[in-house]
Amino acid sequence: MIPVVPRPQRVGLTRQCVHSIQEYVASHNVHPGDKLPSQQEWAEMLGVSVLVVREALRALQTTGLVDIQHGRGVFLRGVEQIDFVDFLLITRSMQALTLNEITEARAMLEVAVLECCIARATGEDIADLDAILRQMRENAPALGVDPPGHREFHRIMLRASGNRLLMGIGMPLMNTFWALGKEELTQLTENALNFDALALHTAYLEAIRNRDLSHVHELVDEHLMGLCSKHRLFPFIVTPPS
Repeated sequence: MIPVVPRPQRVGLTRQCVHSIQEYVASHNVHPGDKLPSQQEWAEMLGVSVLVVREALRALQTTGLVDIQHGRGVFLRGVEQIDFVDFLLITRSMQALTLNEITEARAMLEVAVLECCIARATGEDIADLDAILRQMRENAPALGVDPPGHREFHRIMLRASGNRLLMGIGMPLMNTFWALGKEELTQLTENALNFDALALHTAYLEAIRNRDLSHVHELVDEHLMGLCSKHRLFPFIVTPPS
């Protein structure tokens, strides 16, 4: 039996097909890694040509939301696998984003997430974060080395924030920050070599555990290797530039 999905109108078919495919994913409990219907099946479901379906799937592939594997089919990807530039659709202006711009956006997100966690994190959230820290201690990396539990710690923080929009954009934005940072090593080298991941994540957890909002900006700046205060990025600007 062919599933019922909204059929697009005869205007802007590709864009509407993209929306219909997204609605199908949301309403049919499709998970990252699951195989989606074939191009022919989409064409029958949506009442359009295979060519239009192919264009829609390519648009979704450009955003990183689907993986087209020739000979195997189309598979859904998770937002934790893509970066924010892909998530927002790549444009010429976005390709020119600087590390400072990404860092500033990451900092604003990080402040919001940490403050939400301080206000809302449950005992279970705190226990999960504590468990990640224990794993970090058992496999303590050298200074400047990203520990295995780093991303999982932030994923749990996003969950503990209690805000689904922050959860949705959080990992893609962080992935972009990490990826761009690796490309601009000349800006990060000195700070990155002194990055004590265990101490910084422990400080986050203590603020959350103690419901302490008094030094959130300082913690975030330290976590982002001092880039915010060094480059006078919002929300860390104390006085306006002259």
